Amino acid sequence: MDFLSLVVLTKNTSTIPILGPIWNIIVNVLGVIMNVIYLSLEKIGIGNIGLAIIIFTLVMRIILFPTSLNQQKSSRMMQIMQPEMKAIQDKYKNKTDNASMMAQQEEMKALYEKYGTSMTGGCLPLLLQMPIIFALYRIIMNIPAYVPHVYSIYENVMNAIGGSSAAQKLVDFATDNGMKNILAQLHNLGVGENVSYTADQIGNFIIDFLYKLNPSQWTALQGVFTDTNAVNAIQTAAEQSAHINNFLGINLSTAPSAMGFVPNVYWIIPILAGLLQYLSAKLMTAQNAGMAEGNDQSAQMMKSMNMMMPLMSVWFCFTFASGIGLYWCASSFFMIIQQIMMNKYFGKFSDQELLQASMEKTNKKRAKKGLPPIDEKTVEKRIEKAKAMANTAEKNRMAVIAKQSAKTKESTEYYNRNAAPGSLASKANMVQMYDEKNEKNKK
Repeated sequence: MDFLSLVVLTKNTSTIPILGPIWNIIVNVLGVIMNVIYLSLEKIGIGNIGLAIIIFTLVMRIILFPTSLNQQKSSRMMQIMQPEMKAIQDKYKNKTDNASMMAQQEEMKALYEKYGTSMTGGCLPLLLQMPIIFALYRIIMNIPAYVPHVYSIYENVMNAIGGSSAAQKLVDFATDNGMKNILAQLHNLGVGENVSYTADQIGNFIIDFLYKLNPSQWTALQGVFTDTNAVNAIQTAAEQSAHINNFLGINLSTAPSAMGFVPNVYWIIPILAGLLQYLSAKLMTAQNAGMAEGNDQSAQMMKSMNMMMPLMSVWFCFTFASGIGLYWCASSFFMIIQQIMMNKYFGKFSDQELLQASMEKTNKKRAKKGLPPIDEKTVEKRIEKAKAMANTAEKNRMAVIAKQSAKTKESTEYYNRNAAPGSLASKANMVQMYDEKNEKNKK
């Protein structure tokens, strides 16, 4: 990927091989959804980025609900089959021979078929969600790229201050105001150096730059330019930006960390993000209680994650612009509602009913592929076959060990005969007999 696509987010397409076109399609489709939401709010007189982010997050949770439901089903099935899975793992513990490993794999495969799931059942929904989640962050971080009405606010300023020719002044402004991240991105664009980036590319970055300014920085920016048109454009954009970014007294373009380390209203978002993340994790753990109990490594990892994720949420939302924090809070809130609904839904079914439904779904898929249906008896036969394979492998392994032991014993008795074991005589006798044995072999 060209580095510029990382720092100039405004509608810049990805050049990742294979995944690039798919990524661009996802981002653009989600961008259209965000634009429709914002325009709808504008038409009823409440154009606000905060409300647009919340509604956008809700729409995304609805779109992703099928993958979340499948993930929940898979987690429930994993919980049901956990005792049998652990029994198989204990059975083959410390057995590293090829036959035992193959037998264990066969038993595990049969067990997954018995419960109508797969080893990747819980991971696949997450993998499907990941590109969408990354695309969501890209859109939330750079609203002007996907909402033309918002873009026009900052475009007016860019044109008034002189477009790409004003880039060096922005470098000086970023330096004077301690905007290290912005300054680094400007330098990466090659501002002031002989780098072949187009005026449009630098202009796009200026719009991204302006979108990230908080109210105090807008005020400071007015002192950088002396032209009346530029100053007026900056004042107008500052007012419009403050209006669309204001959410319950919080400016969404401002990071809580920029407001200092004395508690203030901006701290509400990171604290709320941490609490909602913790509650969401607790609800998910309650649904997967069987997997969260015990002292095994996976259970301990789950407990650690349930503590670490809320703390990470607080840190990220404290560091990033409040708009990202608002999205994080909204996403966690809707996930909590979703988790409560799914917990209530799955709570209506017994383990046997879920198992039966899962096997019926699996058999429908097998029928489409022309494969015979499976049932518990069929799976039990496969498991018994796998057990027989393991027993045979174990017998063969023990036979080899016994044969080797017999050879060792026979050799020891041969060399120690007619002398007390461990004596000098036995050692001399051993050397003599070894020589005799070699002589016979030569003949």
